[in-house]
Amino acid sequence: MKKKTCIILDGSWFVFRAYYGMPPLEDAEGRPVQAIFGFFRMLFKLMQQKPDYFLIAWDSPKRTIRKEKFEEYKANRTKLPDEFKYQMWSIKELVEECGIPYLERPGYEADDIIGTVVWQDDDIHYQIVSGDKDLKQLITHNIVIYDGLKDEETNLERFRLDFGYEPPLIVDFLSLVGDASDNIKGVAGIGAKGAEKLVKTYGSLDEIYAHLHEIKGATHTKLTEGKDSAYHSKDLIQLMDVPDLETYDLQSARVSLDFWHIQSTLVDKRKFAKLEKSIKELKREIDGGVQLGLFG
Repeated sequence: MKKKTCIILDGSWFVFRAYYGMPPLEDAEGRPVQAIFGFFRMLFKLMQQKPDYFLIAWDSPKRTIRKEKFEEYKANRTKLPDEFKYQMWSIKELVEECGIPYLERPGYEADDIIGTVVWQDDDIHYQIVSGDKDLKQLITHNIVIYDGLKDEETNLERFRLDFGYEPPLIVDFLSLVGDASDNIKGVAGIGAKGAEKLVKTYGSLDEIYAHLHEIKGATHTKLTEGKDSAYHSKDLIQLMDVPDLETYDLQSARVSLDFWHIQSTLVDKRKFAKLEKSIKELKREIDGGVQLGLFG
């Protein structure tokens, strides 16, 4: 029996890629709309896969639990322009108005929401759409990561081939090397090659430190001095369970598209005339046809 399928979108990542991947575009009132247009165009192409369930996960708009733990978390990121914030707000509003299922929880990131949802049902084939390397810790025989920017899917076999260890251990790898994009320090002086060797040899951070006596020279010193930082980094990188989603009913994300309402919302009301083609392509695909490339 064929497994049911679910596409889960890392919403903030998707908006970010749409904003920076599209040329500047304004509506009739001179407001920037390239992220809005790009987001929905790519969203409709994703939906052409005809999944049984579809869900967008949003980052918390409020201060996150990780920020409470570590004030410098993501502090090195460039402040997003006001026009991006406006478009993010507009996209969220339009997603809700179009009746597209989404989840957002105060204090939690989209990654946490995704992780909590996909671990619940082994009988569903999940495709997580994101370029976030942290999410690769979730890969299993029924969970894959699709990077729409690179048009690249990573399944369990591909991950093992690329990394040489099991997906959950990417957390331990990143705990050693750090994650510059999130301002997570890792262990000073331990680079990618050194971290990879340690993880392949010993496995988890606990196992690495349990065998610290076997590790000699400068690496031993760096690991000893950086132990607290390594475990602090792991605490930030590991996904958190979102308590009220631990029994989330995936039926809430069942795909049920009202094309007339979507057309009315995006084309008639918001004047995104160019999206009419994407809406028609999706409707045609639902009835049978060939899927177009996501960023094509």
